[in-house]
Amino acid sequence: MLCNEFLERHSEFRDGLITSSRELRRFSRHLAHCAVCRRYDVTIRKAVLALHSATPITASADFRERLDARIAVERRRVPRQPAEAGVSAMMLVIAAVALFCFEFAGRPRIARTPLLPPVAFPKPVAGAALPFVSFQDPRASVVSGNPYPNGTLLYQPASASR
Repeated sequence: MLCNEFLERHSEFRDGLITSSRELRRFSRHLAHCAVCRRYDVTIRKAVLALHSATPITASADFRERLDARIAVERRRVPRQPAEAGVSAMMLVIAAVALFCFEFAGRPRIARTPLLPPVAFPKPVAGAALPFVSFQDPRASVVSGNPYPNGTLLYQPASASR
């Protein structure tokens, strides 16, 4: 038996509602092995004994009338907000207005830089064998593709190829 099962069913065990001998053995075995649950069981049993041995409390004759009068007074009382709540709300509004003004009036304008013209960049080509990456020959046509699909080892200037 686990502790959570023991704690869930402890009231039934303590009140004698569990009658199965197998279940009673499980509870007894758990109590014998688990110090935490044993301490819990002892504490609950002492508390129940203390409650049973206490003398009953009798209320005074006018207790019910005084209780009803107190409840009526509490129901009529209108809860007032403290003065600090109004001050806090006012300060929050002032802070919001100040931030709004600062955001739109006080911040410097950011100068926009002109965009650079697009630049052709060779496509990376990865070989399937070794982890080697080269770039596509910039002389290759975009339509026909790279004449060297596995990359170029030698790069010759455009003037030397003609």
